[in-house]
Amino acid sequence: MSQEQLYDIAVGLLAKRDYASGEMRRHLSKQGDSELVEMVMERLLSHHYLDDARLAEREISKQLLKLHGMSRIKQELRQKGLDSLVIDQALEDTDVDWFELCLKAKEKKFGDNVASDHAEKAKMVRYLQYRGHSMSAILECIS
Repeated sequence: MSQEQLYDIAVGLLAKRDYASGEMRRHLSKQGDSELVEMVMERLLSHHYLDDARLAEREISKQLLKLHGMSRIKQELRQKGLDSLVIDQALEDTDVDWFELCLKAKEKKFGDNVASDHAEKAKMVRYLQYRGHSMSAILECIS
């Protein structure tokens, strides 16, 4: 496969949705050898077709609308193939009150009522942990 064919495949993929550079590199490496993949990746990056920071901002916004906590957001971004430094920088630039977000998630699922017994409290903790909220925020929310 030639460099142009590989580039056309990449542009076709990017026409459908944004890709992280790691995700695109993995996809292209299935199609061609590593030398061609690196040349295509350099070309895509130089034309700003791939922008990990932009993708991280968009994904964080999407995850915040779902009321996900920081650890869940980091996990989702890592699965997309984003670098840890890009993830940390994007989260640092985001102005979020993580406790408020945890409280909203709890109220959306369980309402305003406080857990009456241990089983209900455990259910709330499990739910909020799955959503990626920190234990300190969870304990403050449910008390």
